Amino acid sequence: MDKKSKYNIDNYLNKCLILCGDSRSILMEFEDSADLIVTSPPYADARKKHYDSIPPDKYADWFMTFHDAFWSSLNEKGSLVINIKDKIVGGTRHRFVWETIDKLINLGWHCIDDYIWHKPNPMPGYWPTRLRDGWEYCFHLAKTTSPHIDQKAVAVPVGDWVNKRLNKLGENDSSRHNSSNESGFGRNISKWVGKEKVLPTNVLSMPLVGKNMGHPAVFPVELPSFFIKLLSRENKLIIDPFAGSGSTGIASLINNRNCLLVDNNPEYCKLANKRLVKEFSDLYNEVSYLNPTEDYQSAVKELKEPYLKKKVL
Repeated sequence: MDKKSKYNIDNYLNKCLILCGDSRSILMEFEDSADLIVTSPPYADARKKHYDSIPPDKYADWFMTFHDAFWSSLNEKGSLVINIKDKIVGGTRHRFVWETIDKLINLGWHCIDDYIWHKPNPMPGYWPTRLRDGWEYCFHLAKTTSPHIDQKAVAVPVGDWVNKRLNKLGENDSSRHNSSNESGFGRNISKWVGKEKVLPTNVLSMPLVGKNMGHPAVFPVELPSFFIKLLSRENKLIIDPFAGSGSTGIASLINNRNCLLVDNNPEYCKLANKRLVKEFSDLYNEVSYLNPTEDYQSAVKELKEPYLKKKVL
């Protein structure tokens, strides 16, 4: 192959379909198809020139209109990851984010964990009563309390501390040592001998994207990539229902997953298509963009076919 992608890609057999339209209807075509929905939805009252602005007081109810589509499109072990941040209203933090998560839980979603995206390079500025925003939420929800998870896929080097610590094993380190406060937690330090990797924390430190790329809220490819590796399987389907500039599509293809990107803004769909084609058009990955006037059905059928449940005669 002549073209070299800046991403380290091992396999080149996956598809990315970009559909311009309303994900609340489009995703109903993908029943039980996806391992993971990972997305950053429009924030409340944010960037009015770019999104349909939703007031904070109405945000949770608006988001619930996507519940049926999200639930239907995920398989039984599937996960939903929402990257979002609340905002200041009248001098205080408006808790529309927590209201949204509570409403999802009331509809049957299980809140598996809360992740923090730490941004080491937040925008500078001055505010009379607060400091710079250096993080955002990433909520992991699922249809079951035991969703698919591959912790080894995101394991990190254990660190230099382990050599010093394991060279000084004490009497309580060769067997399980229960917590003295009777919390039920315990540890056996000797089990770490010879280990090279450990689980990462649920704080993900990733810098903001350096340039705008024609979209007001581009998140780094590394963010969806982390959750794709953790919560999905190779060659399975990833969905982003608020696809924006297409970062989730890039993350899916570089991790050998298929993906469906949906956005109701034609300009963002074109932007995502241009961005993915630039990276992958000369590789074996297939990137397709359909605008609202085109017939989705054949492309939809082809993308979802591998994930359909086979009827037993």
